[in-house]
Amino acid sequence: MAEFNLEIYLPYIGCPCSAPGPEREDEGMKLQKSLLELKGKFDLTFMVYALNMHMHQFRSRPELAAILQEKGKKGLPVIFINERIMFQGRFPDKTELEQALMDLKKDRA
Repeated sequence: MAEFNLEIYLPYIGCPCSAPGPEREDEGMKLQKSLLELKGKFDLTFMVYALNMHMHQFRSRPELAAILQEKGKKGLPVIFINERIMFQGRFPDKTELEQALMDLKKDRA
């Protein structure tokens, strides 16, 4: 099992066969690039779920139901690291994500 398990919950993932979608997809692509770069530095796995494709996964997390009820899709994305919400309502940049991983690593020591 990886040291860090990330679950990323997005409002939407477009079909790869269609034209590019909303601007937020660009932010998601930046996050993906950051994760791939950090995977070389940290032992991590990540899964990405989208509200339009993985409703069952959203329903399995009471925290997400509360966020969606309170803020709707504007409360997304939500990023869990090791079962803990670390980012909500925005995409972190690589530096923020790396810092969160380093802080969690220190907490484990």
